[in-house]
Amino acid sequence: MWSKVTAGAVLGLPLSAFAVGTVIYAWPGPWQHSMVVGLVFFFPLWMAVIAASPLFRSAGRAWLWLALASAAAFAALWLIKFTGFGS
Repeated sequence: MWSKVTAGAVLGLPLSAFAVGTVIYAWPGPWQHSMVVGLVFFFPLWMAVIAASPLFRSAGRAWLWLALASAAAFAALWLIKFTGFGS
């Protein structure tokens, strides 16, 4: 169980950051205007990932799926940021 929670804590941090960053950049207007809202939602999202991580069947699945989710969120953030979708 502790390895699943560790996966949620370690990989949940970038996952939450990338997910919040994606929403901030996709929001209409300058990203600075939605930064406070993003910071407010970052910590509860991270805690939700940590709390949900013991639901995985094994620690290996937790690490794999959270790593894939982090990579997908990073790709979405990169795509939105460099294509200028939110601006």
